[in-house]
Amino acid sequence: MLHRKDETMRYPITFFLASLVPFGAIAATTQPEPAATFAPREDQAVTEHVLRLANDTLAYRATAGTLLLRAKTGEPRATMFYVAYERTDQKRDPHRPVTFFFNGGPGSATLWLHLGSFGPHRLSVPAPDQTGTPAFGPNPYTLLDRSDLVFLDAVGTGYSRTLNAADNKAYWGNDEDADSFAEAIGRYLTVSGKWDAPKLLFGESYGTMRAAMLANRLEAKGIAISGIVMMSSILNFAHFAPGLDRASIDLLPTYAATALYHGRIPPYPGGVEGLTRDARVFAGGSYAQALAQGDLISDADMTAVATRFHNLTGLSVDYIKAANLRIGIDQFRRELLRDKGESVGALDTRFEGAEGNGVGERASYDPAEAQLSAPYTETLNHYLADELHYRPGIPYIVSESHTIMGQWDWSHQPPDGDRQGSLADAVPDLASAMRRDPKLKILSVNGWYDVMTPFFGTEFDLAHLWAGPATSPRITMHYYPSGHMLYVDDRIMPQLRKDIGAFYDQAVPK
Repeated sequence: MLHRKDETMRYPITFFLASLVPFGAIAATTQPEPAATFAPREDQAVTEHVLRLANDTLAYRATAGTLLLRAKTGEPRATMFYVAYERTDQKRDPHRPVTFFFNGGPGSATLWLHLGSFGPHRLSVPAPDQTGTPAFGPNPYTLLDRSDLVFLDAVGTGYSRTLNAADNKAYWGNDEDADSFAEAIGRYLTVSGKWDAPKLLFGESYGTMRAAMLANRLEAKGIAISGIVMMSSILNFAHFAPGLDRASIDLLPTYAATALYHGRIPPYPGGVEGLTRDARVFAGGSYAQALAQGDLISDADMTAVATRFHNLTGLSVDYIKAANLRIGIDQFRRELLRDKGESVGALDTRFEGAEGNGVGERASYDPAEAQLSAPYTETLNHYLADELHYRPGIPYIVSESHTIMGQWDWSHQPPDGDRQGSLADAVPDLASAMRRDPKLKILSVNGWYDVMTPFFGTEFDLAHLWAGPATSPRITMHYYPSGHMLYVDDRIMPQLRKDIGAFYDQAVPK
């Protein structure tokens, strides 16, 4: 993982981005093979399956394979690995929707959404307050009854590779990445014959930024997108600009929700919903005003704001004041349960784990990572080889952020205006896509316990599309008692699936 240089929320953007790869890039990383040249070809492993659920039976075809990506001159340059699921027990319908899924990072493969969310089979893992063992089996929450499903791995992850490793840089950047996904989706539509199908995008974490850039690119190419599901969003890196305070404001409501979960504050009227409502008001009001004063804040104002911060989070007034009202993510994770000798998770703050150093300033690891990473990696490798019969003879790269982030081009060319630097903002891309297609609808799903992509920051971005008042009814937001990877908790899956199904009813009416 990249070095975390922040002391009090004044950190470089790479601190935050490294955390967007599920479980960083530590426990779940498969090291890439040495530089090599691969044959320019597309391959497929096709298998037939029947999914038997309590109230339904679905026959489907699974295709694991690669899509060829080409340089502008036409020569093959890379392959993108995908797994597609198509329902086969109904008359072929060219208008059946197809949904393209991708995780984020940059540097993460899409096994998390593939195995954990809405594919035909799902990995169930114990929630933070549960015991038990992981189990992989038929998924009662699958979206296969509503849409064909395609899970795509970014170049440099999964089985996606450049044909010559020296060409990796051509795919490792905000714009380069979005271009490669646009090309891969176009190629898949040709290979599968689904050009007439309604198309949806489903991105998680950095995948939401990719979705915003990608939607605008696809619309510009004449490929209409009916809907975008954004899970745990990051759309504007400027929230984390050094010297600004937006990240502190974004995080405070999530800190409050976490404190309530762990019993660090008394029961709150209205529960987590009531608490986060009041925390939003404070964070965007008197707290933001106090931060804006910087060194000019009076002692009385400092104490008043620190006291309110304490009431919402349980952190001591002295600790909050010593941090100049700005509590970094790892500082909060370490301080909240310090008296128990524990820290809380980053991707899911409900998780807690033991710390060896009782006076450490920051959490030394992510308990969520430690408890969840291995089951996904092990299950994915078994599933692809033994169930889908795809064995390419190269390692499946789960996460490789060390290499990819170090070479990533963080700049971005928005649809209008000058090229942005490393603090890229994809909100204009999403706004442009929504202007291009007045029918495009957005669903944003968020966890109360996610400090990596806090929901209050997402609310800010989606309120600043500047796409006109008619845009607002086309955006739906939902919140769940879960973390960054919402689907980790079995208990929220019925409601999450219900909400996404309702969104499909709006975006792609039956």
